[in-house]
Amino acid sequence: MFRRNKTYSINRKAANQALQNVFAACDQTPNTQSLDMLLFKNIANTTLVKAGKWMSVGLLVLVLLSPTVFYIAGKEGSAKPHKADITVVSHYLDKDNESFVMELKGKDIDYEGIYAKKEDGSVIYPSETDPDGTVKFHFTSGTLNIYIPDTEGGIVQAVLSK
Repeated sequence: MFRRNKTYSINRKAANQALQNVFAACDQTPNTQSLDMLLFKNIANTTLVKAGKWMSVGLLVLVLLSPTVFYIAGKEGSAKPHKADITVVSHYLDKDNESFVMELKGKDIDYEGIYAKKEDGSVIYPSETDPDGTVKFHFTSGTLNIYIPDTEGGIVQAVLSK
């Protein structure tokens, strides 16, 4: 009812002798390599191919699963959106002291982390900060990008140009 492939087994000495008889019957030169060496080369070649196949299958699975990492990270990152509650209530140029003064309102403002960048990329820090919300930068002309961080990791950016 069910067919099974018949498996033949022969010892290596008899197999080598059968191979030599086939060569002799076909008027071919006899094999110079032993059957053991031929079997070893065959096993080595197929082992390398099998290992390469399984490595490529594993890498393909990793490539196909890689978008799930971004999907999971996106779900975890969007669980708590951050909204900065920092506003600039008023601002003005103090020409006498050559400074820009702004008054901030909001909760959890990190006054020690406030800084600005000039057009050339140099960083400047406020000349004065008061916990009541007043921040002063030395400013004469050009453009300043002012960064106001809060304690939760959010940053509000203000741009000043003259």
